[in-house]
Amino acid sequence: MTMSSRTVLALGIAVAGLGVLAKAPYVTMAGAYLALAAVLAHRYAKSAASYLSYDLTVEPCETFVGDTVTLKVRIENRKPLPVFWLKCDDELPGEGALGGLPLTPHVPGRAMLSNTVHLKWFERVERAFEVSCAKRGVFRLGPARLTAGDPLGLGSHSAAVPRAHTLTVYPKIVKLEGLPWLNRAPFGVVPAKGWLHPDPLTLAGTREYDGNTPANRIAWKATAKTGDLRIKELDPSLRSNTIVALNLSTSDHFWQGIDAQALEDAITVAASVCSAMFHQGGAFGLTTNSIGTNRGSLFIGPGSSQRHLKRILEALARLSLPWMHFSTTLRHLRYRLGQDTTVLAIMPHVSETDLEHLSTLADAGHPVAVLLIRPSYASSPAFHKAARHMPVYVCKDITGQTDRRVIAFERIR
Repeated sequence: MTMSSRTVLALGIAVAGLGVLAKAPYVTMAGAYLALAAVLAHRYAKSAASYLSYDLTVEPCETFVGDTVTLKVRIENRKPLPVFWLKCDDELPGEGALGGLPLTPHVPGRAMLSNTVHLKWFERVERAFEVSCAKRGVFRLGPARLTAGDPLGLGSHSAAVPRAHTLTVYPKIVKLEGLPWLNRAPFGVVPAKGWLHPDPLTLAGTREYDGNTPANRIAWKATAKTGDLRIKELDPSLRSNTIVALNLSTSDHFWQGIDAQALEDAITVAASVCSAMFHQGGAFGLTTNSIGTNRGSLFIGPGSSQRHLKRILEALARLSLPWMHFSTTLRHLRYRLGQDTTVLAIMPHVSETDLEHLSTLADAGHPVAVLLIRPSYASSPAFHKAARHMPVYVCKDITGQTDRRVIAFERIR
C-alpha cells in the first residue's frame, strides 16, 4: 500500500473514530467509506499490475553507425479488469536522449523511456520509436518496470520485467582510397612480389620428401602406395593472411587522456579494411592493445568467412580504452604470426618504441605497412626513417567530417 492510500486509510479510520465518539452516524459512515475506498484502491492497483504482458524489441538488433533502428513497445492486458493508468519505464543507454528520442535521466550512463497508456480488458497497445544510431557499441535495452494505478489516484503497484535485449552497433564502413592492395584485383595477371603462397586446398601432385617440409604436408596415401615418403605439391595462390594491428592509444601516457575522435577514426578505418579484405576473399585477423583472453592483448586469428567478419566487427564495437601499451601488443604479436603473414598497423598515435617493434617484425620476414590516422605525426623524423623500410600511409585531414563516406590515404616518401 502506497503512502497516499495509507494516508487516506488512516484519515478514514480517524474520521470514523471521531464520529463514534461524537455519536454522529453520518460522520462515522463517511469515515468508513473513505477507509474502504483506500483499501479498494490498493487492491485494484495490485490487481491491475498483474496479468500484463510487456515486451520491448529492436529491429534490427545489429546495425552500423549512422543507421536507424526501430524500438517497438508492446503492452497487453490479459485479464477482464481494465487498467485506467499504466506507466512503463524502460532502462536504456544514454544520458538525456538516445538518437533523438527524449529520455529521463536515471543513473550515470542510463536513462528511462517512459510510456503511459490506458488499457481496456484484453486490449493490446503497440508503439514504435525511430532511433538513429550515432555511437558504436553493444547496448543493453532493459529491464523495465510497470506501475499501475487506481482510478482515484490513491494507490499504485509496481512490477519488474527483468527481460532485456541487446543492440549491437558496428563501426561505420567507409571506402578507403590510396591503399594499393585494396584496389588491386586479387586475380590480376601479374601479381605483386610476395603474393604467391601455397594453397592447401589445391593439390598439384606429390614429390619426394626433402626433410624440411612440415609433417602436415606429408601425403600418407601416396607414401603407402609407393613405399617411399612423399609430400604434397600445392598450387600457388594469391591469398595471404593479414593481421590488422589497431592502436587504441592516442597519447604517450594513459593519464594524458583519450582523443575520442581520433580513436573512432582509427576503429572506422580498421573496420573498413577488414570489410574490404572480406570482399576480396582474403584472410584477415585483428589484434589491439585492449583486454583479451587471460588478461593479454585482444587477438583474433586470420579467417575469411562472413561469421569471422562479424566477430571482428563486434570486437571493434566493444572497444573502449587501451589496456596496455601498443608496443607490448606488438611484442606479443611476434610469437603469434604465421609464415608470410602481413601486419597492417593502424595508429592514431605513434611512438619510437612502436616503430622499433614494427621494424623488428619487418626484419623477421613479415610484410609490414602503417596507416597513420592523424597527419600531424607524419612530419616527425622517426616516421620518415620508418618509411624507408616499410610503406607508411597517412590519412588526409578528416577532422570535423562527421558524415564522411570516403577516407583517402597518401604514402609518405
